[in-house]
Amino acid sequence: MRSSVNTGKPADLVYFSSASGNTHRFIQKLDRPALRIPLRPRVEGMLRVTSPYVLVVPSYGGGELKGAVPKQVIQFLNIPDNRKLIRGVITSGNTNFGEHFCIAGPIIAKKCSVPELYRFELLGTDRDVQRVNEGLTEFWKRLPRESM
Repeated sequence: MRSSVNTGKPADLVYFSSASGNTHRFIQKLDRPALRIPLRPRVEGMLRVTSPYVLVVPSYGGGELKGAVPKQVIQFLNIPDNRKLIRGVITSGNTNFGEHFCIAGPIIAKKCSVPELYRFELLGTDRDVQRVNEGLTEFWKRLPRESM
């Protein structure tokens, strides 16, 4: 059992994707430096970051608040240095969840005192990819990582 993985690599994004891989495929379309929170942290070790990042996370729980934030993301954010370096959150979800669409975003944003930057459905569209890329470029211009 590994306790942590410290990459030492700066990344614009840190993300979690389940075995379905929807969030992973969205991240690949963005073509930005990104680090993945392990699906099995007890086996693979938990990621530890060393530079500011935006978190990209799916919403779970089938529209229920309980279980909306994946357990692996909670474990990742419970590491003080990881929590200290989060600068924003982007959330994926399913519109079938109604008012709880992308509910993990506001939950994380509130608990970590960061802005929720964007929401997209499932795999995201080409328009979502464009908007997120443009938004992240502007976000990091206004909030340079080096000065944090």
